[in-house]
Amino acid sequence: MTIPTTSVDDTGLVPVPLRRSLRLLPGDGVAEQAARPLVRELEDLTDAMHECGATARLRADLVDLLGCWAQALVGLHRSAVTMLTPVGELPWVLADGLPAWLDELPREAGPVWAVRAHPAIRRALDDTRRAWSAVQLTHGDPTGDAVDVTRSAAGVEARLSSTGSARTGVLGDPRWDVATVVDWLACALDPALDPVWGIDPAATFVARYRAHGGDALPSRAMAAARTLTTAVEWTAQLAVLQEPDEEELAWLAGLWGRPLALVAPGV
Repeated sequence: MTIPTTSVDDTGLVPVPLRRSLRLLPGDGVAEQAARPLVRELEDLTDAMHECGATARLRADLVDLLGCWAQALVGLHRSAVTMLTPVGELPWVLADGLPAWLDELPREAGPVWAVRAHPAIRRALDDTRRAWSAVQLTHGDPTGDAVDVTRSAAGVEARLSSTGSARTGVLGDPRWDVATVVDWLACALDPALDPVWGIDPAATFVARYRAHGGDALPSRAMAAARTLTTAVEWTAQLAVLQEPDEEELAWLAGLWGRPLALVAPGV
């Protein structure tokens, strides 16, 4: 099954396509494989689950993939820094807020107007901006598209690759990195999984992140701010730079509903 991609290039707003390719699971006689993008690994894994069912082996493989991703992020956040380490820029959504052109979108693109007008959304952005703490080395956009995976007899290892963003490899708030991963999993991987399997990839990632010693967990306000980033970037790609079709409008409507859900009372 093709995993819906939600990674958008910071500058050109060009989505990274997901394609299928075959690979062997650990224990299938391969001592070591060349590094592959994590998205390819996850797509192959979900294909295998839809074909064979969510077996214990495949579930364990998913935990391993999410675990090595979490471990790589913890390792980056624990990297040594000095007084000369540059401080990264704020994410654009915190620095500039929501763009005015959102008011020109068709209603079919989702509850954009409701997001723009909701006081809890403004509070979430304000709270995240005030609480921003640029004290650790961060990636800035560690989505599944920015991770390479290497398999060997010893296990699975992940490496974070640079996206070319000005916020990569500089001091930033590690909680934004974690919020980015959780957001990517919710948008890209979760829809590719059958609900009857009872698999929660975001919860699994957070559990593995904490197991590896990570403690930079984002607040609900920061999580909402990160979902806004995804919604705006995808809207720019699908509804501004081109004429969206019905499927793309439905996709955007789902993205715009996510920040509202995060700021809903009692959630």
